[in-house]
Amino acid sequence: MDERVAVFLDEVAAWAGRQADVSGVLLVGSQARVDSPADDFSDVDLVLFVDSPPRYLEETAWLRELGEPLLTFVEPTAVGGFEERRVLFDNDLDVDFSIVPSSVATAPPAEASSVLGRGFRVLYGELAFDAVEPGAVASVPTQPMLDQLSHDFWYHVLWAAKKLRRGELLVAKQVCDGYLLGQLVELARWRARGRDTWHGYRFFERWAEEELVAALPATFARYEVNDIARALRATADVFGDLEEEVARRFDLAVTVDRREVLRRLDALIAA
Repeated sequence: MDERVAVFLDEVAAWAGRQADVSGVLLVGSQARVDSPADDFSDVDLVLFVDSPPRYLEETAWLRELGEPLLTFVEPTAVGGFEERRVLFDNDLDVDFSIVPSSVATAPPAEASSVLGRGFRVLYGELAFDAVEPGAVASVPTQPMLDQLSHDFWYHVLWAAKKLRRGELLVAKQVCDGYLLGQLVELARWRARGRDTWHGYRFFERWAEEELVAALPATFARYEVNDIARALRATADVFGDLEEEVARRFDLAVTVDRREVLRRLDALIAA
C-alpha cells in the first residue's frame, strides 16, 4: 500500500474516533483486496457507518478535517442501494465515502458480498464481519430472463434507428453506445457464467471472451448519421450471435423473430 494512503487511513481512523455518530469505518476495494490490488490509479474506498447519513451526504465541512477537497459530489453506490460522497482532495488522493446507516453493520445486504468477498479491513469500530465469498458469478439465465433481455434489446435497436431517421442523432448514438451496450454486456456475463464477472463493466476485458472484446470497437459510433447506422447494425450482429450461443448453452429458445427485426432495421437505416 502506498505510504500516502496508509497515512490517510490512520487519519481517518483517528477522525472517526472523535465523531460521536460514526460507529465504524471499513476499507474495501482495491486497497483491501489481494486479487487486482491497488495501483497508481486506484482510489480509496471507505464505508462509513453513521447514525445520521444526511450530515455526510448533504454537508461537506467534515471533509476538511481530512484534507482540502478539490472536487466532491454524491452518487449512488455500485451495490447496496446507498449513496456515496466522492472526493478528489487537492493532494490528488481520490476517496469514495459510502455513507451507510449504522444499523446496516449488523446485517449487510446480500449484494454486498460482491464487494466484501474481495477483501476488507476494519479501520475503526467493533465491526464483526465474517469471511464472505465473492458474489459476482452470474446466475443461470432462465427463459423469462432471456425473453426480457432479448425483446428489450431488439425493441431498442429499432427505436434507436427511428430516432436516427428523425434526425435525433444524439439520442440514437446514446442508445447505441450506452443502453444497447449494457444489454450486450449482461448477455456476455451469462455466457461467462462460472467466471468472476465483477459488477458493471469492471474488468470486462479480463473476463469476456477474446472474440467479443475484439468485436466491440465496431459497435461504437461517431456522431454522424451513416456511422450510427453502421454501429447499430454491428451491435445487432454481435448481440444476435451471442444470443444464439447463450440459448444453446442453457437449453433456451430465442423467441424474437430476429430475421424480421433485422429486415425492419435494414429498411430504416437504408432510408
